[in-house]
Amino acid sequence: MDILKRDLAPVTAAAWQAVDSRARQTLTTMLSGRRVVDVAGPLGWEYAAVPLGRIEYAKTQSVSGITYGLHQVKPLVEVKVPFTLDIAEIDNAARGGKDIDLAALDEAAEKLARFEEEALYHGFAPAGIKGLSEVSSQTRLQVSSNPEDIAEKVSKALTALRKTSVEGPYALVVGPELWVALSGHVRGYPLSQYLETMLGGQVIVSPFIEEAYLLSTRGGDLEMTLGGDIAIGYASHDTEKVALFFLESFTFQVLDPTVVVRLDFAAK
Repeated sequence: MDILKRDLAPVTAAAWQAVDSRARQTLTTMLSGRRVVDVAGPLGWEYAAVPLGRIEYAKTQSVSGITYGLHQVKPLVEVKVPFTLDIAEIDNAARGGKDIDLAALDEAAEKLARFEEEALYHGFAPAGIKGLSEVSSQTRLQVSSNPEDIAEKVSKALTALRKTSVEGPYALVVGPELWVALSGHVRGYPLSQYLETMLGGQVIVSPFIEEAYLLSTRGGDLEMTLGGDIAIGYASHDTEKVALFFLESFTFQVLDPTVVVRLDFAAK
């Protein structure tokens, strides 16, 4: 038995398949950060911390004739999001049902995705995670919903990265409102297509941010470490309901703060 305890759940193989498939579909549309940073792992649920390659020596050395210090590590945060499903309803998957009510799963998946995205972009202080918005050493830019302004500001952001020897390819992560603005045209071309040609990479939407980030995806600068990747486990059940949960453990490091430019969006 592992930490997920799935074998103990009163859930048929067909129901597990439906649950896992729906979770993948839902999370894929919401997790943008993983698409633009390096992902190490999953390394296992027992993997607790990332070695930082540094030692912090005690300010007061209490043992005469001996110098000692502690290896510095970055602990992973373990995230659990519970949800409950109706047993009779998910049993219908074994009967060939295609319209199983998994609304509670969708809601839990959104909570988990929001937590991960917030940690990567805005940080999570209790776990010592600093997000992209907190550590970028590049000057912030202001961008409106005007297509010409968007193209100009992205070009300025690219120039800023190249001036600090940050090579591409590049990616642009935007929030929902700016994503809508990208449906416009500039210089006779669809704006999104124009930007992707300029970047040599993708324009990606995150449903949980309002700002935008232009960053290099050359690798080696932004690292997310997974202990246990997102999975669904079993908690308990009664005659009508089964209690399940999403589980994940991870941390995130910005190794080079020069590779990210934040663009603050204000619709005009």
